[in-house]
Amino acid sequence: MIKMEKVVFEKNKIKLMFKPFDQGMLNAINKKIWEDKSVKKSGFQVTHPEVGEAIFTLETEKTDAKKVWNNAVAELKKQFKEISN
Repeated sequence: MIKMEKVVFEKNKIKLMFKPFDQGMLNAINKKIWEDKSVKKSGFQVTHPEVGEAIFTLETEKTDAKKVWNNAVAELKKQFKEISN
């Protein structure tokens, strides 16, 4: 099971640590996040391959970063549900 831990949680910036992480899942979320025009920075960094942790960073200009994250995840869930039907 993947665990997500809040590292930084501010209005325009969030950092989330995933342990272990799924690179495909984080890439899909990152791609969806970049569709929002208020995003300044988005991506993840693997802390060390043997540790199995990744830190995802999202920074926005005006929009609440949590809202951007939640919208991206909700849209992906919707797309996966459509595929599975």
